[in-house]
Amino acid sequence: MKLMSRAKGARFQTDFDSSANTVRALGSFLHGESHRGMSMGPGSPRLANGLARLPRPVRRRIFAGMGYQQAIPLDRVRDVRIEDLDEWVVQQYGPGPYPALVIGSTSGAVVHLAAALGAPFLPQTQLVSVRDTATHPDDPRAALDAIAPLARRVAANNPGIAVYHMHDPGQDRAMLEKMAYLRLKRLELGEAYERFIEERLAPGAPIIQVECTRDWRTREIGDRAYFQFGCLGGIPEEEYHDTGERITEFLHTAKSDRDGWEPPETDARRPEAEWGFHPSMAEGVRRVAERSGHPVRRLTFEDPQVPSAFVADFYRSWYRERGMEGNRLLVESYVQWDPLWVLKVGAVPFWLRFNMRPAQEALIDYLEGLEGGDRGTGDGSEPDPYDEIRLNVFSQGLKSPGLVPPEEWRETIERYARRKAEVIGVDEEAYPVDPGSTMRFQPAFEGIEGRHPLPTPLPVDAIDTFLAEHGGGRYGVGWS
Repeated sequence: MKLMSRAKGARFQTDFDSSANTVRALGSFLHGESHRGMSMGPGSPRLANGLARLPRPVRRRIFAGMGYQQAIPLDRVRDVRIEDLDEWVVQQYGPGPYPALVIGSTSGAVVHLAAALGAPFLPQTQLVSVRDTATHPDDPRAALDAIAPLARRVAANNPGIAVYHMHDPGQDRAMLEKMAYLRLKRLELGEAYERFIEERLAPGAPIIQVECTRDWRTREIGDRAYFQFGCLGGIPEEEYHDTGERITEFLHTAKSDRDGWEPPETDARRPEAEWGFHPSMAEGVRRVAERSGHPVRRLTFEDPQVPSAFVADFYRSWYRERGMEGNRLLVESYVQWDPLWVLKVGAVPFWLRFNMRPAQEALIDYLEGLEGGDRGTGDGSEPDPYDEIRLNVFSQGLKSPGLVPPEEWRETIERYARRKAEVIGVDEEAYPVDPGSTMRFQPAFEGIEGRHPLPTPLPVDAIDTFLAEHGGGRYGVGWS
């Protein structure tokens, strides 16, 4: 029965999802393997480069086709069970015992924090995509009407979750031409996660509950079912609901027959569909942890991008304690991360939520702080910039509003790197319509010169020590 449940869970997973990639990357890492090809297939620069040479319209159709293949047929929606997805999650990891567990909101920075602790990650939110070829991406009202019955059915069949139909024609346009997103957010811990805590953690192993407090305006479409228009990226939330010239120009460039978006009225702010933490699950975590003798620690922040600076400096401090220079920065974006190769090449990881202007601004803020000497891991009095900065950015299949072109990324890192700055694993001519980017990023990381042995995982109290010295407030994170 469990084998069948795992098979179902794998079929319902969406391979480019942030939660699925967090689980796959850490599952691979804890088995001593890389996140090559997003842990699903080969990382092949040759194949990736061949795809990049195809005409742009063909590459664009490849993105839409990949989305369609990832999505389940409409008649399979009735079979979606969160328990199947949870079983898939826990089976990505070994039997343990693990020295710690991370659970809750997803963030690329949290991927590297968990890797440093030798800890698996259990996501609160998972993505199920459904095939939808009839809805116009720029008609959010029609999208709501078409998908609401499906969202209500999934919610009714799964009483322990909230279901978010997330519709973003700004960033996800290439995928929305043939699919719709249903994000399933756990309100209860669930049997599979409870068993994991009880059976696979070392005695007294801490549980780190990650809570991203970001919310978004939404509309209730049923019991525990919601519609969210837009998501975190290069378009401010307000701009989704009050279309201006920039969106009109974007739609014209995209050859849409619409001049703007007219989303349905919203009724409340709720935890953001992909990244936000729903506090209802916390009671289940507390109850099972208390029963099993595991202390619960909380890591809180307002945006998934926020902990990137903290984790980068945490790694840099760790490297220097090991006698390494810690002067090599690797900037990753969205799901193109690899915790194994970060440690092997001795790179400090800095994660970007996406490839948009707000992510660039976050990177600049971090690097500016190092130039001024107030964000380094020394005594805070001297500038502490990086000697080397390498950057990789995710391709999502279209030029969205707020997209930062590769030449700007290069200019940014060249401004702050003392010796070497490289944009790696990116075909700049094909970007951002580069269907091979997921096959190219990990070999690019592997190509960084220099190797270091994998270190022993850090204890959770290393976070206490680091933040006691440097302060969580300067990083925008709460730790308790």
